[in-house]
Amino acid sequence: MNKEMMRRLRTAGKYQRKALRALFPEEMSGHLDVIESEVKAMFMDLALEMMKEYKNGEQESCDTGSTTRKTKKVDIM
Repeated sequence: MNKEMMRRLRTAGKYQRKALRALFPEEMSGHLDVIESEVKAMFMDLALEMMKEYKNGEQESCDTGSTTRKTKKVDIM
C-alpha cells in the first residue's frame, strides 16, 4: 500500500475509535482504555507465537494431499 492509503486508514481508525467512545458514557473511557490495551497485547502475543511457529517450521500446510479428487469431462453443446 502506498503512504496515502496508510494515512487514510489511520485516520479512519481514529474516527472509528471516537465513534465507539461516543456510544458509551464518559465514565467508561477508563474501561475502554484497558480493553483496548488488552486487545493490542493479545494480538501482539498471537503475532509473536505465529512468528515462532513459522521460524521453527511448524506452520500448517493448506494442501494436505491426503484426498484426491476425480473430475469428469463434460461437453456442453
